[in-house]
Amino acid sequence: MKVFTKALASGLMIGIGVTVYLSCSNKIVGAFLFSIALFAICSFGMNLYTGKIGYAVQNRNNPNCLIIWLGNFVGCVITAALVRIAKPQLADAAKELMANKLSQSWLSIIILSFFCGILMYVAVENYINNPSGTGKIVGIFLCIPTFILCGFEHSIADIGYAAMAVSSVAEAGRMLLFIIVVSAFNGIASIALHSLNIYNKN
Repeated sequence: MKVFTKALASGLMIGIGVTVYLSCSNKIVGAFLFSIALFAICSFGMNLYTGKIGYAVQNRNNPNCLIIWLGNFVGCVITAALVRIAKPQLADAAKELMANKLSQSWLSIIILSFFCGILMYVAVENYINNPSGTGKIVGIFLCIPTFILCGFEHSIADIGYAAMAVSSVAEAGRMLLFIIVVSAFNGIASIALHSLNIYNKN
């Protein structure tokens, strides 16, 4: 339950990141401010799927990663539902964004998800191991805007965008399949880079 509640809190923070990104007309500013989500998650020890999955094989905590994903999902959906009530105009921005995401080929989605997984691993690994407090924070505020401005796909953020945009059951099904694929390749990339990192150290 503690794993889940920490993941729920993380989902709420990503939902706030989604909200600020959709609220900004300047996407560079929005991408930078989105970083507050990972900053809070790392600072307060919350559980984020894309931050934990890279260590799943090493720590043999694969079931926990599933629990974390579910907690992130619930947290994002709660945030999106509440924000849609308070700021319904953001739903239109989310619909446009999700339409663009769903119009991509599956190969594009896989590639963009893979590179997002790499940057998320770099951000978290740097936060864990960088001896400089400033360096830890700089890593977050470099990696997050980079993946957003590159158009890389982050599964948990996409849950927030989808929950903000969804308007039918059929649409929800397509979005869920998209999110599952993104989640898988976020994870594959993060695990692969962590494995390579360990190999190079040895």
